[in-house]
Amino acid sequence: MHLILLFASLAQELPDSPGKAEVLKICQGCHDLDTVTVENRTKDAWKKTVAKMGERGADGTAEEFEAIVSYLAKNFGRINVNTATAEEIVSGVGFSAKEAEAIVGYRDKNGVYKEWRDLKKVEGIDAARVDARKDHIAVN
Repeated sequence: MHLILLFASLAQELPDSPGKAEVLKICQGCHDLDTVTVENRTKDAWKKTVAKMGERGADGTAEEFEAIVSYLAKNFGRINVNTATAEEIVSGVGFSAKEAEAIVGYRDKNGVYKEWRDLKKVEGIDAARVDARKDHIAVN
């Protein structure tokens, strides 16, 4: 009964989008919601984590593991603003197209960002928006 309640709780708290069913099917048997979502990671880091889970015995197909990686990267991901395109910054961090172009332009002119706070130096970027999105910004 406890496992059923945990599964129902996990299903309700995860965002609805493609890949959720695979996360529930494969990840929930070993992990609670906090374990799955506690740390935002880049897509590459999610790939490594999911591959490690597969090596440890998580049972799923290559397609299911890819769906899990895509789901986690979209909903619990970070975008490396030092390598991302403006489009990736828009979709992964949630800045507007104009803000994302400014972030890329600043990077091209001044070099890589050393920490997420450096985005506050970009003209046209609201510091409060940077603070609000910091968990989705990576610089390495």
